[in-house]
Amino acid sequence: MPALQSTRQASQAPWFDSEPAEALRVLERQLLLPQLSLLPTRPWLWIAPSAAWLADAQLGGRGLRLHRQGSGYAGDTRCALPLPLPNESVNAIVLQHVTVGDADHLLDECERVLMPGGHLWLTSLNPFSPFRTRWRQHGLVVRTPQRIRQLLERHGLECEDMRYLGPMWQGAGSRRRGGWAPLRAACLFHAEKRTLALPGPTPLSVRWHGTVAT
Repeated sequence: MPALQSTRQASQAPWFDSEPAEALRVLERQLLLPQLSLLPTRPWLWIAPSAAWLADAQLGGRGLRLHRQGSGYAGDTRCALPLPLPNESVNAIVLQHVTVGDADHLLDECERVLMPGGHLWLTSLNPFSPFRTRWRQHGLVVRTPQRIRQLLERHGLECEDMRYLGPMWQGAGSRRRGGWAPLRAACLFHAEKRTLALPGPTPLSVRWHGTVAT
């Protein structure tokens, strides 16, 4: 079983710019862009692990594209957390492999800037996949899918869907009960910001006295 978490974060961006990560980047883009294109062209936020992962992250409407750089972010602007965005100002957020040491702070910010009912897509490497041999020597911090789902829920982001994607163990067949999807290289989560329903009107108790005209 892999080491699920590590305090090391030695060389995140170099691995994501390597050849093994390229196929994963292309696959994620093929899955994400069609889903995002269905949303209204409102402001969006896209955060990736390196500048190369933003090269073809093209969406309609206004948006902000950032990538990890040291302890902060670069791209369309340079910043750190908190994000330089007003409250509830974006309709869609994409987080690609960036929920590392500051996951709680980052997801707090995503909840803050996301409009009520807005959508968030998050991708993360799968620590249970044999594909981990490609990245574990780089000291990457990877949480389990269950832990990521809990993080999303804790920050007011209701996880509607999670799927496995990418390469999986060579020679895996269909004999495993439940399929081999949980051994794929990465996970894709889709969450929505919860909206608070206003309380409905309280019915009045009315008693009629006397006769009622019909």
